[in-house]
Amino acid sequence: MTMATVQNALPEPEERVDTRRNIKVAARRLFAEHGLEAVTVREIVAAAGAKNGGSLNYYFKSKAGLVEELINELFNELSAAWLERLSELDKQGGPSSVREIVDIVVRGARPEAFTDPSPTSSRFLASVLFVRRKEFADYLNQMNFLVYRRLMQIIMRLRPDIPRQVMRQRLVFFSWYVVAVQSAYETWRASRRRSDLWADPDPLVHLVDTATAMLESGVMPPAPPLSPFPPAEPAKPRAGAGRKASAKAS
Repeated sequence: MTMATVQNALPEPEERVDTRRNIKVAARRLFAEHGLEAVTVREIVAAAGAKNGGSLNYYFKSKAGLVEELINELFNELSAAWLERLSELDKQGGPSSVREIVDIVVRGARPEAFTDPSPTSSRFLASVLFVRRKEFADYLNQMNFLVYRRLMQIIMRLRPDIPRQVMRQRLVFFSWYVVAVQSAYETWRASRRRSDLWADPDPLVHLVDTATAMLESGVMPPAPPLSPFPPAEPAKPRAGAGRKASAKAS
């Protein structure tokens, strides 16, 4: 193969950028619509309109590498939007309530903040979080997303009356809840169908209200531990025992 042939086989720089972006947009849409496990590499490449069947592996090494880059890209975009809202609060004296932080998490990521203009981010995040929760948690720890950690730490600082271990558990539930509801809301937005549930009043306002209530709810005293054994039943009298006792008495 001559040098000219090799050069012709390689995509042009602009084509490489477009192909790489098209693969990411197509993958996020397919993952959002069908779930992470149901989508194949071949389907992603076909949906992206890539000419070369090996394009995904060329740019991302593997499907797992593509998913990792999509998570990283999404959280970088979310972090930038959250940090912008948090900076606005800091200029006003800093956050004073849990609801302000919850509002940043829920409503801080405006659609124009994402490189992918289609509504897929919440459903893609749900497809990863609910199917590969451990890998997702390990990835977040590895990437050390400081803005999200800071938001969670502010919530804990604002409610020192709630035991730390209880609040840690609630923050996990909070994350799952917000992602699940936003995913359902995004599904409706993508369908463009009429719905009394999502149209009015603003569902995100009530998502903020209920998520805040979840975090700030009073703490019930711990229930007594359950015995591993069922309570013993009273012994039943043997058949004929009552007649024998009556005979002795007479």
